[in-house]
Parts: sequence; structure tokens; C-alpha cells
Amino acid sequence: MGLSAVEGNELGCTTIIVGRSASQSGCLVVGHNEDDAHRLVVRHHIVKAGEHPAATRLRDGTLLYREPHTSLELPVPEDTLAYDWTELVGQDFADGFLNSEGVSICCDSAAGTREQQPELEQGGIGHFVPQLVAEQAHSAREGVLLAGRLVDAYGYCDARIITIADQHEAWILQIPGGHQWLAERVPDDAVVVLPNYLISRQIDVTDTDRFLASPDLETHAMQRGWYDPIKAEPFDFKRVYGPLDINDSPLSTSRQQTGFFLLTGREFPLDNMPFSYAPQHPVSLGDVMACLRCVTPHGQSTQQALEMSGSFHKNVAQTTMRPISVWTTQESSVTELRNKASGPQSVTVWRASGIPDELPYTPWYPLAMMATVPGYPDPYAMGDPDHLDMSSAFWTFRLFVTAVDSNYARHIAEVQAAFLPLEEQAMEVDRLLQNMHLDTDTSGETIAKLLTACGEGLGMEALSICRELFRQWQTNSERTPFRE
Repeated sequence: MGLSAVEGNELGCTTIIVGRSASQSGCLVVGHNEDDAHRLVVRHHIVKAGEHPAATRLRDGTLLYREPHTSLELPVPEDTLAYDWTELVGQDFADGFLNSEGVSICCDSAAGTREQQPELEQGGIGHFVPQLVAEQAHSAREGVLLAGRLVDAYGYCDARIITIADQHEAWILQIPGGHQWLAERVPDDAVVVLPNYLISRQIDVTDTDRFLASPDLETHAMQRGWYDPIKAEPFDFKRVYGPLDINDSPLSTSRQQTGFFLLTGREFPLDNMPFSYAPQHPVSLGDVMACLRCVTPHGQSTQQALEMSGSFHKNVAQTTMRPISVWTTQESSVTELRNKASGPQSVTVWRASGIPDELPYTPWYPLAMMATVPGYPDPYAMGDPDHLDMSSAFWTFRLFVTAVDSNYARHIAEVQAAFLPLEEQAMEVDRLLQNMHLDTDTSGETIAKLLTACGEGLGMEALSICRELFRQWQTNSERTPFRE
């Protein structure tokens, strides 16, 4: 579902993209905090090629995709790729994907734009854009062009920003609503920090190596009275399509400022944020994780929040300056896309299954899982929104972070002492796995099975540590309130 402008800034997601030559590993890196208005059940699936789990089958056998909030019905592609699907039950614009070609897709609310055409609420595409890209795109650029054709044809029923990346390049697709869209390529030597507003500035649609756009992007803005070329001002996409109150909202600008400062060492003014910036030093995997875990807005202190009772993250949020890691973070992920590797070793997805400063990141290998097993281990694939079940990874992590968040000052050091060694072990295991090479004794299938087993083992160990800490706190008669 769409969010209001205020909700979009207060509760919306944060994405970080690090270009290949800006990263320490030489990987293209996409970090993403999935933030939503309510705690949602998160389930993980491997969808096989040719399967369509979200389709509706008619009596004549025809398969259709039915948009959940509009009247649009879409034909289902006949030949589809396998993909990894992160499902957020009950939220129609939050799911994430990574397909068998290594194309990664994640979404952010655009909070609000000037495009407020009422008919867009009654018809048009929305929810199925990322899934259709996952099903069909063999590269990030192909994914952008496919999404653009869908928006051109049907109109988009909301305002959304979709990051589409592969091992070679990443694009920020910005959709203000309706039939207009713009995608800007992330420079290889720079980082992007994406909060919840349109971030592209001056553009050149003739430079198709850097920009892809709907053909009427500028003329539509002129017709709507948002842009006057006679004034000889450059076309600034953010200023033209983004309302002033959204562009200047500290709930978004503070996150972008915080992220840029952590990753580049440069402090930008809140009212003049760039699309991207080159870091002073190569950005490591740990740098991206630390940024996604940041609970302190740049220049602010969390001391008062630590001394207050109740939810630490909600107490931090009682300011106009929003941090990056918040109480509404459903899941955090960091995806490494390697252009110097092939097959199942080319992608590692690090996940913290809840508020990331309270949980470890552990690696998963979706391409290996697509080749070897039907899906995720049961605890990660299951979760009923209406039934608390501690055999579910979702419910275990949810109750755990609730307990931590309700007594953050007391628990966070204990949590870090338990999880940081696991995270360090996981990074060492991942390095060893990346250095494995095919030879006469090691087949691709063997490597895929090993990657899958290591990912599952580390994921289950994180689950086990949470359960043990939670049991200890209950044994000590600590009251663990449950908060939304």
C-alpha cells in the first residue's frame, strides 16, 4: 500500500549503493533497510523457473496477475527465470528479489511527489513491477527498460523508487506516478544514499549510458506548470517533480547526510544533497553494515533516549532528525554482486532479520540455493501473522528485538558480545568460499551445495543464539513487553 508523505519520510526505507571501484572488495554493493509502518511477517522463498506463485488461475486455465489496489489485470509471462523472493506479508510494495541472472531489486517509497492525479489511485500498475523484472530481466539495464515500458503502458499507481542492480551496474529508477519515470546509473567510483524522495538532480536524457527516461519527462513537467525552460534554469528532476516540503524534510535529508558522512567523510548541507559522491577510501562490507545499523542522526546524541523508559528506537525517533536504523526496520540486507566471479559464488546476500543494530548479518547464497534445493530452511520460509510460533525465524527474531529494544542500555552490549564473533566467523567463511575454484575434484554442483549448507548453518546459528539469550532473560524473570 502507498504511504502518505509524512509516513513515507518517517517510516520509509533506506538504500545504499556502492559502485564497483568505490568498494574495497571490487563488488557492486546494495544495502537496504526495509522499513514499514507495522511489524510484518517476513518469509523467504526460492521460486523455480516457470513458477508463478502470485498468479490467479481462471477457470479456462489462464494465468493473470491482479494488482491488489487497482483494477489492472496483467498477462503472466510464459517463460520466467528462477528467483529469490523476500516476502513481507500484508505490504504490497515491500518485497525484494534476486533472480538467477544475478539481478537484484529492492524498493523505497518516494514519500510524495507533485504527481497527484486522482485516476492513478484507481488504475495502473504498481505491486507487480519488481516481480516482473525479477522474472524476465537478464541485466540491470534490461530490468530498467522493462519497468519503464510497463510504466509507459499502464501508468504507475503510486510514487516509488526501485534500485535495480547486477554485477556490472546499478540504476536508481524513480517513478513520480503516472507515466513518467527516470533512471540514473550509479557511478562506479561513487556511493548513493537513498532516503524517501527523488534524488536525481540535473539530467541529460541524451546520455543513455547514465540516464534512461520516459520520452515526455520534461514536456509533461512543462504542461503541468512545474518547469519553464524560458527561465533558462537547468532541468533539476528533484526540484521539478518533488514538492518542496518533501525535498526539505529532515526526516529524509538527515538520513542522507548521515549516510554520506559515514561513507565518505563529507558533510553536505541538508538543503543541497548530491545524487552520489566518491568516498575518500574504499568502502568495506563492514562500513555498509555500520551505516545501516546507525541509530544516531548525524550531529545528534542518543544519551537521552538511552535514559528513557520504553522502546529505545521510538525514543530516538522523537526528533525531526531520523536515524537510519529504526524500530520499523523489518529486515536489513547487504548484497554483494561480483563481476569477477561466476555461478553461485557471484552473489552473497547478508541479512539481519530485523532491526540490524540488534542482530547479526549472516550470508545467504541464493544462486546456489536455486541450483540445489527447493527453498529456505523451514524456520525462514514460514510465519503466520496471526499465530505466534517460536519455531518460525520471524517470530523468534521479532520477540528478541522487542526484548532488546525495551531495555536497550542493559542488553545491547550483551547482544554485541554474542553476535559479533558469529559475524566475524561468517565473513571468514565467506572469504574462504569465494576463494574456491573449480577443478577436477570440485564441481560446480559441489560448490553450490557447500555454499547452501554454510548459509543455512550460519542462519540457524543466529537463530539459536537469539533463542538462548531470550531464554536467559525469561529465566531471570525479566518482563518482555510486546510492542508494535
